[in-house]
Amino acid sequence: MNSGSTIRLLVVSEQPEDAEHVASQMRTAGYSVKPTRVEDGHALGEAVGKLEFDVALHVLATEDVELNDTIAALRERNLYVPVIAYGEGDLTTGRALAAGAGDRVVQDSEHLRYAIIREFERTSTRRRAHHLEAAYRESEERARALMQSSRDAIAYIHDGMHVLANDAYLARFGYEAFEDLEGTPIVDMVSSDDREKLKGFLRDYSRSEEAVGTLDLQLQQAGGKSFQAEMEFSRASIDGEACSQIIIREQTNTAELERQLTLLSQRDSVTGLYNRQYFVTTLQEALTAAGDDQAKWTLAQITIDGFDQIKEQVGVIGSDQVIADVARILGEATAENDVLARLDGATYGLLTPGAEPEAIETLAGHIRQRVRDHICNVDKASLNVTACLGLARIDGSVSDPNAIMARSERALADARRNGPDAHHLYQPKAGELSQKEIDQQWTERIRDMLQGNQFSLLYQPIVSLAGDSTARYEVLLRTLDEHGQPTDDPEFRAAAERTGMAKGVDRWTVFNALKALLEELRRSPDTVFFVPLSASAFDDAGLFRWIHERIKSVKLPQGRLVFQIDGPAAATRIKQAAAFSAAAHKIGCEVSLSGFGHGSDPFHLTQHIAVDYLRISEDFTRDLASNEQNQESVRKIAVEARSHGKQSICPGVEDASTLTVLWTLGTDMIEGSFLQEATHERSYDFASMAM
Repeated sequence: MNSGSTIRLLVVSEQPEDAEHVASQMRTAGYSVKPTRVEDGHALGEAVGKLEFDVALHVLATEDVELNDTIAALRERNLYVPVIAYGEGDLTTGRALAAGAGDRVVQDSEHLRYAIIREFERTSTRRRAHHLEAAYRESEERARALMQSSRDAIAYIHDGMHVLANDAYLARFGYEAFEDLEGTPIVDMVSSDDREKLKGFLRDYSRSEEAVGTLDLQLQQAGGKSFQAEMEFSRASIDGEACSQIIIREQTNTAELERQLTLLSQRDSVTGLYNRQYFVTTLQEALTAAGDDQAKWTLAQITIDGFDQIKEQVGVIGSDQVIADVARILGEATAENDVLARLDGATYGLLTPGAEPEAIETLAGHIRQRVRDHICNVDKASLNVTACLGLARIDGSVSDPNAIMARSERALADARRNGPDAHHLYQPKAGELSQKEIDQQWTERIRDMLQGNQFSLLYQPIVSLAGDSTARYEVLLRTLDEHGQPTDDPEFRAAAERTGMAKGVDRWTVFNALKALLEELRRSPDTVFFVPLSASAFDDAGLFRWIHERIKSVKLPQGRLVFQIDGPAAATRIKQAAAFSAAAHKIGCEVSLSGFGHGSDPFHLTQHIAVDYLRISEDFTRDLASNEQNQESVRKIAVEARSHGKQSICPGVEDASTLTVLWTLGTDMIEGSFLQEATHERSYDFASMAM
């Protein structure tokens, strides 16, 4: 799945922070989550009845709703929404899966992230498959209808026997009904002189990989009269069974045939309008012209209201008649220079010159009225239909056809919410911009922040539990808000990574941290700074050379600067992370691995990447005083780290009970707001914790 997609997440939990915690975890992985939290059975029933979800997260600590209740509520409405059982409890993975859950996750943010992403992709795949199956069934039905109405003689054979034929084929061979032809071998329709010729052709064709084969034959009608014709054989299927299609065509002028084929390649067979492929090509030309300031256009997507109900009322063939009828009305309502196409189903696309809001409003109102005033006659039914329009201006701000189509689709969705019989003109908003536009804005914003020095460094003490009074600080980068106050913005960090601006941010952080470290070393020569780098720092070949030059110029003492690298990122780019770590050690710096401890063998990573400190993931610190499993995990990490000659750091110490437990677990160092909030000052009394 594209990580830019929004995951609609149902969270069954009594704790409001659970939904935000999951959303925050997913944002750090580059995914957007729209959570809806429910805490009792009534709210659950209302939510699944009104909203659509991609994944459900059932927190096992929820007292009013059990896992089975959540699964049943979704299944009762035939909603395929996978459910993840989450949190501490006696429920085993096997029992959770047997109950119908997609996974069982304990307090492991990394496991939870991957589980949500996996189940989201499964949901998307299943929905696409369902859509394709429905589209396939409809296409088969339409194909049969088109075959029956074709002037070409068309038949289908299976194992040499006729299984389907249209009226033109029956008339050509002199049959009144297909029942008279059904089961008749194709060889019986050929004159005796050409039967061996046909049998040899069919044998060779069945073994070949050619899609189409043709053969001139002397054919024989039911009354015995013979005629010469060219039969075209192609591979096909009916109701899932492989068969061969036979077409007998009238011979026409080659040039005229090519002209007709070219026209057909641009046209939709049901409406006669341009098809989606031609429309997108024309749209790209309009975007290019708008980008060159040659012309401005408006893109409209038009859809028939309540089309699913119309299809149920008049059937697939009848609904095609409605689509064609509305297409004719749209053609009459638009101008000669407009480009009108059928995009998909009951949705049309319109490209019209000009982008003035007043003209757009007038056009949209005119189209809606023409559709509203028309009566569609299908067999004995008379239907009064309406349409909604979503419009987007093409003014040079967007060059990607997919992006401008997405804008008109969002406008169409807004119109349908206000409809039926409504229209909406897309107005760019921060939350509705294309990913490209969002990234462009972030790039400009981060560039301005770097040039304007709109960042601040805060310092949080890292305190030894082993009697070591060395002053150690983690350096924390913060952005400045409109009041000049430092703030932690996860969206900024994700955008910096995504846009490549993390390179500049890393340099700003290292430069200013190094300057502050030199000031501190004059007062306290043993001070150590831990400087976090972005997840993409390993891939920035110029960053290390830049760091080397600055450290060499100031003659920094060995071991005073520790680069903190992201553990999950290092695990996916081991070779690059190992090279960075080795180079850092060569210039007298040390390396700390953050987010450590997840997976079945977390120390496997340290066999490839030389690190000095292991910063244990804060997932293990959460509820540490009451969570014996997390306590055991921290203890094992601390013991094994010491056996490998590495020091462990346990962050997230927010209360006295967590600190009390950590004294007994053997971690070397701790960090957290209980000791001291991150501040601009570097004045913590490290001797106060020394034993």
